[in-house]
Amino acid sequence: MDPWSTCQANVTLPEIPITKFEDNFTPNISDKLPDHEEYLAILEAKLKKLKSDPSVVAQLAAKREACMRDLLTSAAYVEEELIELEEPVSNSQLLRTIAPQKQALTQGEVVSLVKYDQLKDDDSDPEVNDSSENPPT
Repeated sequence: MDPWSTCQANVTLPEIPITKFEDNFTPNISDKLPDHEEYLAILEAKLKKLKSDPSVVAQLAAKREACMRDLLTSAAYVEEELIELEEPVSNSQLLRTIAPQKQALTQGEVVSLVKYDQLKDDDSDPEVNDSSENPPT
């Protein structure tokens, strides 16, 4: 039996070529919820209230400035930690000759990965820090 043999089935192709999708992917206008007008009115009232109150706008501007200041000052701190990790480690010449695969080249290869996590926020989980510093015996 030849697996590449041609099939003799009669396949009829439509004479009119299909040049578009069955669905035009545009949402129907009837997809809106019945209370959408009320919802939009409530949102517009809240927006008008926020825009008319100058203290809210001032608070948002102050918060934005504080976030920008934090971003600018925290970048220098991260760079200092990365530089410390790239410092070379002094190894014994004898150990380098006997077992080079077990010798660290930089300080970053020596630190414990679980205890030294750069992405972890130290202030957010003090309980996790205490448990990682004192492993159970």
